[in-house]
Amino acid sequence: MITQILTALIANYLTTTFVIGLLVALIRIGRRRGHRTTEFVSGALLNSFVVWAIGVGQTVNFVMHAFFGDYAAKTIGWAQSPFQLELALSSLGFGVMAFILGRRAAPLVGKVAIVIGTAVFGFGAAGGHVFQLVVNHDVAVNNGGLLLISDIVINTVGLLLVIWHAAAARRSPGSTDAVRAMTGRPARV
Repeated sequence: MITQILTALIANYLTTTFVIGLLVALIRIGRRRGHRTTEFVSGALLNSFVVWAIGVGQTVNFVMHAFFGDYAAKTIGWAQSPFQLELALSSLGFGVMAFILGRRAAPLVGKVAIVIGTAVFGFGAAGGHVFQLVVNHDVAVNNGGLLLISDIVINTVGLLLVIWHAAAARRSPGSTDAVRAMTGRPARV
C-alpha cells in the first residue's frame, strides 16, 4: 500500500508538490517558539501552498508540457498539439507569480488572486477531464483518477486557506501581510 501511494505521488507531480508544501509548512509551524496564533498557522500554510502547490507545481507543469509534451499528452489520452506550449507558458506565468507572491511580505490580495486564478484553471480542467471521461470514455491515467481528484481537492484547499487566513488576520490585527494589505499599516517583524 505504501508503495502504491508513493508511486501515485511521484507520478502526479502536482499532488507531490502540494504534499511537500504541507510538510514544509508543518515543519515551520512546529519549529515556531512561543504561541502559535491562528494567524501565524494559516499564514504559514497559505504561503507554503502558494510557493509549493502553485509555484513549484506550475513550474514543473511548464517543464512537462514544454519539453515532454508527447509524454504529457499521451498520459492525458490526447494527441500532441501546439496548445501544449501555450499551456506550458501559462503554467510558467502562474509559477513565477506564485514565487513572487509566496513571500510573507506579499499582500493578501495578491495571494487571493493567484489562488483564485489557479482554482479557475484547476476546476475548469477537472470539468474537461470529466467531460472527456463521460463523452469520449477517456480513461487515460492523467484524465481521471488522482489528477482529476487533485484538480478539485488541491484548489479547494487553496481557497479554504485564503478564507481562513483572511478571517484570522481580521480577528488579530498586527503583523501579517493580510493586515498590512487591509489596513495599509506596515507589518511588524
